[in-house]
Amino acid sequence: IYSQLSRDPNSLANLDQDLPNYAQHQVPIFSLPQDWLWCETWCSNSSKVSAKTIDLCNNPMTKEPKLDQARRIVAEWVDLDESVAKLEESCSGE
Repeated sequence: IYSQLSRDPNSLANLDQDLPNYAQHQVPIFSLPQDWLWCETWCSNSSKVSAKTIDLCNNPMTKEPKLDQARRIVAEWVDLDESVAKLEESCSGE
């Protein structure tokens, strides 16, 4: 199924959406509970506490860049990002 979709360069842009839509008649597809994928665009702030993953989805109303979203939505992001930057800096100095 993937190889058929990957031949179309336009399909790769939305593979996460196209693959299940294309495969739904060949492979059983089940929905996960909402707490498996939280997105600010369609989920309430109160449900973020139980989220297992956070999707930094594009919000057509704000067009906010993903890194800005990460800093604002994911509490740990700034510290993690700084740790990675320090690690990159120390590795590049060798």
